[in-house]
Amino acid sequence: MQLAVSLPLTGVPLDRTVALVRRAQGHGYAAAWASEVAGPDFASLLGAVATGCDLDLGVAVAPVQTRSPWLLAATAASLAHLSGGRFTLGVGTSSEVIVEQWSGVPFHRPLARLRETVEVLRAMLAGERVEVDGEFVRSSGYRLFAPPPTPVPIVVGALNPVSLCQAGAIGDGVCLNQLAPEHVPMVLDHVRAGADAEGRDPSAASVVARLFCWVTDDVADARARVRRTFAPYIATSVYNRFYRWLGFTEEADAVLAALARGDRTAAAAAVSDRLLDAVTAIGDAGAVAGRVQAYVDAGVTVPVIATIGPTADDTIRTLDAIAGRLAR
Repeated sequence: MQLAVSLPLTGVPLDRTVALVRRAQGHGYAAAWASEVAGPDFASLLGAVATGCDLDLGVAVAPVQTRSPWLLAATAASLAHLSGGRFTLGVGTSSEVIVEQWSGVPFHRPLARLRETVEVLRAMLAGERVEVDGEFVRSSGYRLFAPPPTPVPIVVGALNPVSLCQAGAIGDGVCLNQLAPEHVPMVLDHVRAGADAEGRDPSAASVVARLFCWVTDDVADARARVRRTFAPYIATSVYNRFYRWLGFTEEADAVLAALARGDRTAAAAAVSDRLLDAVTAIGDAGAVAGRVQAYVDAGVTVPVIATIGPTADDTIRTLDAIAGRLAR
């Protein structure tokens, strides 16, 4: 198990990030993984951390539709050099909100695009001169000026049986999000099936999971705040299907119905305590750390602690509490 901190740090100004990540390292965190939604971008954030800390680094995950493969490869190579070969590239298909609404790119055959992109990325990161004329990727004559010093692992974000099988087939690991410990074995069965189908060793795959944590004495208030965060996720097509697969059909229906009426308050209220208790860890230090341990016991190898309290104090308290009980 490699305990990791998720970036950006909630409630923490960017100019304090490196200092607090260094502090987390001193408390036992071994890695930092950046997400990328509405900012900051993962490359700037991880580049700063790479020069200030001796941690393994990763991104969970970069959409393959919003950057060209050569830019993804160049970024991965730069971060691999800056970190001394300790960078892992996470890629995925994201959602129609980020891809279509924000980026103006059609959300078309995302899994096919992901597979094609990963194949091209491996060639680029190996320093090969690339000639490809695919369905989604076209590149002629590109070669990295300075390939990474060691191979860059590629982990793949996945949210349903088909994408999980594909992650096992093409990735060096899988990146999971918004699921309960009891869902992990079911999810990993699909990853293993994909690896087996390609003759790959499923036991070699890393299992990265972003875990939403908040150490607090006021669980009711925390739930109320977190509901507003989760409702927009559940409204996207990919996460709505994902939550139905996990058994939250009633909540998935209610969120969509509320937003169809333009009622954001009702959409947040539709995110039930049952759902939040399953996919988050909110409570006292012992309860939250115990929940993180449950993910590890279920098969997660890289628990990435994504703090969800709104302030820097919430973030520091949560990270410290988990490290104090789980860091090795």
